[in-house]
Amino acid sequence: MEFLSFGLVIAASIALAVYARVRRGSGNARDFFVASGQLGGLLVFFLTIGETYSIGSVLGFSTGVYLHGAAFAGWFMGYILLSYPVGFVLAPLLWQLGRRTGSMTLADIFRAHFGSRLLEVVVAANAVAFLLPLGQMQFTGLISVMRSLHWHVTPAVLAGAGAGMTFGWVALAGVRAPAYVSVLKDVLLVLAIVAGGSAALLGTGLPAAYMATPAAAVPARQDMFVVSTIVLQSLGLCITPQAVAFVFTARSARMVRRNQILMPLYMLMFPFLYMIAEYVRRRGLAVPSANDVFMLGITTTLPPWMQGIVAGGCAVSALVILAGVCLAIGPLVSRNMLHGLSDRGQRVGAQVVIGVYLLLSAAGAAGLGSIMVTLNNLYYLGMIQIAPGLLVALCGWRVPPLAIAAGLVAGDGLAVGLYWAGLMPQGVNPGLIGLAANALIVAAAGLRRPACAG
Repeated sequence: MEFLSFGLVIAASIALAVYARVRRGSGNARDFFVASGQLGGLLVFFLTIGETYSIGSVLGFSTGVYLHGAAFAGWFMGYILLSYPVGFVLAPLLWQLGRRTGSMTLADIFRAHFGSRLLEVVVAANAVAFLLPLGQMQFTGLISVMRSLHWHVTPAVLAGAGAGMTFGWVALAGVRAPAYVSVLKDVLLVLAIVAGGSAALLGTGLPAAYMATPAAAVPARQDMFVVSTIVLQSLGLCITPQAVAFVFTARSARMVRRNQILMPLYMLMFPFLYMIAEYVRRRGLAVPSANDVFMLGITTTLPPWMQGIVAGGCAVSALVILAGVCLAIGPLVSRNMLHGLSDRGQRVGAQVVIGVYLLLSAAGAAGLGSIMVTLNNLYYLGMIQIAPGLLVALCGWRVPPLAIAAGLVAGDGLAVGLYWAGLMPQGVNPGLIGLAANALIVAAAGLRRPACAG
């Protein structure tokens, strides 16, 4: 029964991708990458929120609560909540700057403002490098979900099928495909999580079990790490290449701002995810691996047909996020790193890059499992380093492009170096330390305008 319901979800996602092709515009590069900036508010909302509520959030949150308890939930929900007011201010400004400069990618903004080919390539290369783990992360989540249903399918076959399906979506309709499929994905995930959390609560048999227990004293160093990480990731979430590209798909800045107001409604799912993790922990269920906590709770509490729907929703969630990452990486290479390609060359080149990226990510996930939180942390260490240069562009300041590039490279090196060495001075997140060094280099180069341009 679960196989049938899973198949129906996958079939529905394919039908939506085909419908997205029917709805596509001119078919040029701008339409392929950012839908010619003509998506309606509902599609932009679901497309944008998908980056926050991915399979990494669903599986990673449950895993974190299972391993670390309520303290993890506070950090995870904290940075997502803070990202909404940050996005409320930042996203409309990004849309206005993108529309004014004709940008389709994050690197386009830097080329337009600083007039530097070198800086454009540095920003594009930085974005691509730190986006690379996200592909493997989605495939790892997909494999973990499918494994929980005990189907006799190898990880290589699962990853290969996921890669093929994602490439098909993107080739059919560009960014419109994940936009339409996101609607199905989000509806299924919300219903599944609410159902699973409610069943877990009933199965545990006590609302009292979820009452807060007296917390042990937390060292100041740990508090500093949590706070600095919340600040780091709340900003980083708003300036990733795919988040910026999704903003460019909207028809207006007002639409972008309105969506930011509605996004906190999605916090509904986290109490239910918490219940599922607590159910697994309190029942003492045997967890095959850390990433299996969510699906173990689902398969223990819900009937087979609902298990298939949950698995289908999770699978589609992974592939939607993967498609968004692909549509960010593709043009960063074909448009920004391989400069001068024709409109058709940019689209074809992006599809070649996407195909290679999907194959490498699928192969990595099939042969090497990893903890999602680790990949997530490494991702934000590099993405946040784009912030100083982006702030300069948004404010219309004039700073030498070499200073922006130097700050970016220095910030990356310091953040990643501290992370791999396991060093956190005073408990501060290494990414924030790298960002401080980056900002100092940019500031030292001299800002010629004291205030943001209107």
